[in-house]
Amino acid sequence: MSSPIAEVIESSTREFLAEVYREVEPPSFGTWVHVAHVNGTELFGLVSHVEISSFEPHRRAIAYGKTPEELQREFPQVQELLRTTFRAQVLAYRDVQGTLRQTLPPQPAGIHAFVHPCTPDHVCALSAPFDFLRTLARHPDPAVPADDLLVAVLRQLHGAHDGGPDGEQALLEAGRVLSRLLNDDHERLHSILRRAS
Repeated sequence: MSSPIAEVIESSTREFLAEVYREVEPPSFGTWVHVAHVNGTELFGLVSHVEISSFEPHRRAIAYGKTPEELQREFPQVQELLRTTFRAQVLAYRDVQGTLRQTLPPQPAGIHAFVHPCTPDHVCALSAPFDFLRTLARHPDPAVPADDLLVAVLRQLHGAHDGGPDGEQALLEAGRVLSRLLNDDHERLHSILRRAS
């Protein structure tokens, strides 16, 4: 298993908020992450929001007019006042028997649980039957542009198959599912698939 990139700081069965460790890159919008639960299940979430903000909620960052290198050299304490967090929408879990279920888990991720990036194998396993697309298309996070998140997740799915014929087949299957979910709104579907490939 890869090293953790973040730690859960808020959690529900639908989503979790995690703080990224200072020395690592935050996950990109639309990428999959996973969290082990103490009861033996494993939760899979799709990153739907990434934010850099001040540790102190009422204190904003200010402009210094310096390059990142100059800031680090002249004001190293500035970076200590910032933190990166991301929100992940929980769309699947693996139960204690090892069965992957594309639905909400019975329990939320634990506070202070470690968050790991998903491998291409995880992403491939999270494809067909694409039940998670129903949640994204019909019950999206109201604070996130649903189509952009669909584009990002389809792009990652294609990349997990090395962009080869298996990736094209996965996109085709996902497109069929999305066509039904979008009530045959062909213009919207074409926009999503065009941006995903």
